Amino acid sequence: MGEPTAVGVRAATPSDAPGIADVCARAYRATYRDLLPEAFVDDVVARFYEETRVRSEIVPAPPHWLGYVVGEETSTVVGAAGGAITADGVGELYVLYLDPGRRGEGIGTRLLDHVTGQLRAHGATEMWVSVAEGNDLGVPFYRARGFVERDRVPMHTSDAADDLWSLRMHRDIARSSRQS
Repeated sequence: MGEPTAVGVRAATPSDAPGIADVCARAYRATYRDLLPEAFVDDVVARFYEETRVRSEIVPAPPHWLGYVVGEETSTVVGAAGGAITADGVGELYVLYLDPGRRGEGIGTRLLDHVTGQLRAHGATEMWVSVAEGNDLGVPFYRARGFVERDRVPMHTSDAADDLWSLRMHRDIARSSRQS
């Protein structure tokens, strides 16, 4: 792990949309460039991390979307995350991406902890995340934070012909975010 960071974590505002779109797009491309087909990566970036869409998702719409949270340093977005309540007592982390050059500084953990707190505040006692099979950065990150693989499912937005898979990972959040 790198040195502790002075990055602040807070709820996103509309002015963060360009930074969120940029960091998510760059991180998605860096994470998946050698793992997923280029056309699939391009499609996901265009659909989910285009600035207009991100701007429309800044404002929380609980429980289905709790809004983006950002990791920010000197007015620059260096990470973004967001989640929602998907069923009674069940939370889902939908997105967590960092500036690719900022990994290992604790920013991802701070973003995860913030979203976990949001989910708990909305009644969640368990949390889920989908991580692309073969994501050698994401899978160990979540394992180290108490998530356990529970299932293998088709990757979100893929179809059967793509043969792309995600691991469904779970952790109990009724206790401390560091406990499984």
